[in-house]
Amino acid sequence: TGGGNNSHVFFLMEYDVQPGMQRDTENGRPFKRYKSTDYTLNTIFADRTNDSRYKNTYVDFFKSNKPGTYNTSFDKSKATVTFAAGDTTIWLPGYNMPASERAKYPYQVLTPELYTERLFPSLKKHLDPGRADRTQFAGGRDYIAMRLADTYLLLAEAQFRQGKIDLATANINKVRRRAAFPGKEAEMEITPSELTFEFITEERARELIGEQTRWLDLKRWGILVERVKMYNPQGAPNIQAFHNLRPIPQNQIDRAEGEASGFPQNPGY
Repeated sequence: TGGGNNSHVFFLMEYDVQPGMQRDTENGRPFKRYKSTDYTLNTIFADRTNDSRYKNTYVDFFKSNKPGTYNTSFDKSKATVTFAAGDTTIWLPGYNMPASERAKYPYQVLTPELYTERLFPSLKKHLDPGRADRTQFAGGRDYIAMRLADTYLLLAEAQFRQGKIDLATANINKVRRRAAFPGKEAEMEITPSELTFEFITEERARELIGEQTRWLDLKRWGILVERVKMYNPQGAPNIQAFHNLRPIPQNQIDRAEGEASGFPQNPGY
């Protein structure tokens, strides 16, 4: 009990006010806090033919839990939509299409050109449909502390830095083969010549997105500020070098011997 694992609320789009939809436990309580960057969607998850991780990471459709006829909200290729229970209400194909193409579907089509900070592909790995009701904030799922794939990726990174490129490639490929669509395992393997530091940063993002490792990775690689400025338009104007350290909670400082003089706050806060 207590606070539980509340990761389930942060990565969800605003599905619950869209035509044919209302909030439920299956689709989650959408706080709309974390939308994947364009870089993540377009570069990290560019391969959607061989690599199953885009399909397995993001919600790409919703089914009606509030039947009826509605005016459309974001997809203006049609004026109204009508749903029975269980009908598709929203489809997120992951690519753009002209309005004339979207108009052929009897539901709203959310394409990348229509994404906003409220409407975007939701991350599905934290969904917690076993909660008692649709308002529950404290989840009951295990918190992801460490996964085997993370171990392989960290080992590969260490081997890469030691110049053991063949060994590093083999360990990366163990993760990539597991992530392949059935029958696409060979296409997912990379060669030693393809293994670069940039590839490692992207592979960790593909595998560990939403598991709260990215800030730590960017910080230890020494590229946190650089990457936020490059790829996060909302964060770029605000991030500064002192953000490489997090603020120390005030109650921790207050409880230390000598308080602020004995346990000073990190610079910049």
